[in-house]
Formats: sequence, structure tokens, C-alpha cells
Amino acid sequence: MGRFIYHLTHVTIGGLPRLCSRLYRSGFENVPATGPALLLANHISHFDPQLLAWGMKRPVSYMADKTLLEIPVLGWMLRHSGTFPIDRSKPMDRAALRTAMDRLKAGEIVGIFPETGIRHGKHAVLGGEAELPVGTAGLWQMMNVPVLPMVILGSDQLYSLKNYLRRPRVFVRAGKLLPPDKDTPREEMRDRIVAAWRELYDGILRDYNVHPDELPQSAHQRWGKPEPEFKQRKVLPPTIR
Repeated sequence: MGRFIYHLTHVTIGGLPRLCSRLYRSGFENVPATGPALLLANHISHFDPQLLAWGMKRPVSYMADKTLLEIPVLGWMLRHSGTFPIDRSKPMDRAALRTAMDRLKAGEIVGIFPETGIRHGKHAVLGGEAELPVGTAGLWQMMNVPVLPMVILGSDQLYSLKNYLRRPRVFVRAGKLLPPDKDTPREEMRDRIVAAWRELYDGILRDYNVHPDELPQSAHQRWGKPEPEFKQRKVLPPTIR
């Protein structure tokens, strides 16, 4: 992946959301200057990948649903911005895991949204009742690299075109690196990720006096349409054979 092409496609995809929002970034001193890291973030909108990495001095390779990469033009740009596909129709996409591991071995930052899709309200780990899949911790242990926890709030406001003129606030915060640990039970490792997310989330709410309308909502809520039925994806522990 050429750095010029990466930045060109990154700016092309994320330029409008960035221009039409007021982005508040903090904690980016925690992003490692070199070496591999697994970026784990909450996921509240399709605008998250570019806004999370905006201004980051290093490229981020995101794992994304393969259906996005099959969209003409957009799919080409996503691939050239470092995105690689995962087939969520399979219980376990070993090809996607191998790609992630290969890129980490090459010293890259790999971004994953471990809630297995866009989540808001009661279906989200933050501000909701959902539990982070324990397989996320298994993935962390298997890859044996530091985790960079990140939280984003406000990006879902960009689903509503009327918000573009007022440039809604979007908050992105990176936490301290969580070191790899292959010996601790996965449940405890999972709890470390969630604790790091909650600390970042609570800090954003506190530091920016976040309004209730800035908290995550679905695209349908932003459009004023009925909410479709929620379907939880089944997540299995990652293994590569």
C-alpha cells in the first residue's frame, strides 16, 4: 500500500465528514510511533474509520465487512486506503485473520471494531447493556501485540444532512496502550478492554459536557424513521489452522 495513495483515498473518503464536523481529538500521544498495534474502537457510524484515524501520523489498516468493499468506486478506495475484507456470513473468516496477522507482523496498526457492527443504545457496550464478545480478547492474545483503545462519539450525527451546515461536534479519544498478555484468562483481558473504553467514554462526557442528542443513535433515528429489527451476529473465538 503506497503512502501517497493511502492518504489520497483517506482524505477523499473522509474529507466531507471532516469538513462538516468539528473534530475534537485527544490522547493521540498514546499512538505508538513505530511497531504493531491493534486498534480497538466502538463503532457508531460508517464515518468512524476515517475520523478515528484523521490526523494520525501512521496509516491504519481496517478490517471491514466485505460488502462495503464490493461497492463500485468506494470499494476500490477502501482497499487502497488499507481496508481489507471480513466475510461476516462465515462463523470464522480465517483469511481475514491471516491478513490482520500479516499486517501486524509487518509493523502496521490494524483497526478492528469488535462489537461486530455498528452499535448504539442498549445494543452497545458503551451506554448500553451489551457485552463485548470474549473472542476479542482471544484475538488480542493470539496476535500478541499491544492494544490501542479508542472511543468515538458524535459521528452518527452526520447521517442527517441538516446537521452538515451546523457542523456537529465529533469526539475521538485514544487511550494508553494495553500490553499483550498471553497467560491471563480471556474474560479478564476482555474486561481490560471494556474498562479502557469506559474510562475514555466517561472522560469525553465529562470534559466536553456532551449533550444527550450527541450520544449515539442509529441512522434511522437520525432520519426520523422506524428502527429495523436488531439481529445479533454470532461470534466465535478466533482460531487459525
